[in-house]
Amino acid sequence: MPENPIIQGRKVIFCETLQSYPLSRLFVECSDCHRYFAACCPHDSFGDDWALPHAVQPTCHHAQIVFIDGACTNNGSNTLQAKAGLGITIGDSDEVVQSWSIPVDNNIDTVRPLEDMWQAYKASGGRTDEHAQLARRHQQIDRATYIVVTDSEYVVKGITEWYPSWRERGWRTSEGKRPKNFDLFVNLDAYVTKLESDRVAVGFWLVPRVFNRKADALAKSAANL
Repeated sequence: MPENPIIQGRKVIFCETLQSYPLSRLFVECSDCHRYFAACCPHDSFGDDWALPHAVQPTCHHAQIVFIDGACTNNGSNTLQAKAGLGITIGDSDEVVQSWSIPVDNNIDTVRPLEDMWQAYKASGGRTDEHAQLARRHQQIDRATYIVVTDSEYVVKGITEWYPSWRERGWRTSEGKRPKNFDLFVNLDAYVTKLESDRVAVGFWLVPRVFNRKADALAKSAANL
C-alpha cells in the first residue's frame, strides 16, 4: 500500500514541527470518546497543556494510538515459575472496554490478543456516528491509521528495521545466524500485512517508558507482578 504521511516503512515519523514539541503534546485523549490519538497540526489537535475541550476543537481522529507493553516474572527466565502478561490500551473510558490485561503462557497464539482486540473494537461499532464523521473529515487518505506505541526498542526495531534486513539476507542476521524469536516476528509481520491489505495503515512508535505507564501496569497485573 502507498506510504502514509505519518508512517514510513512501518515506523512512525512525525513532521519536523511535531518532532520539535514535547512528547506529552503528541498524545491526545479525546474528551468525548476518551480514545487516544496522535497530535495533528492542521486540526489544532494536541495533548497536555495544549489540549482543547472537544466542544471547542474536536480531537482529530485520524491516527488512533494503541499502547502496548509486556511483563514477565523472574526476568523472563525459562522456568515453570515464570509468568508473563500483555497490556493493551486504546483509551480511558469507564463506559466501554478500552484496555486489556492478558496473561500469557506457552499455549497462547502470539497475535491472538491483537486480533481479539481488533475484532472487539469493530464489533462495538468502533466509532459513533460523530466520530466516524470526524474521522472522514480528518482523514487525508482513504484508510484507517493505527499507531502502536511501546517502550520496547526490541519490538519496534525488530519489525521496522531488522525484519526487512533478515528477509534480504535469506532470513539470516548479519552474522549469518537464525534470528532469535524469529517465529514471533513472522507472526507479527503476517498480521500487520493482513491489516495493510484491508487498507489499515499500521506504524510502530518507540517512546520512553514514562509515556507507557498504563500499558505497563496492565501487563504487570496480568503477570501478577
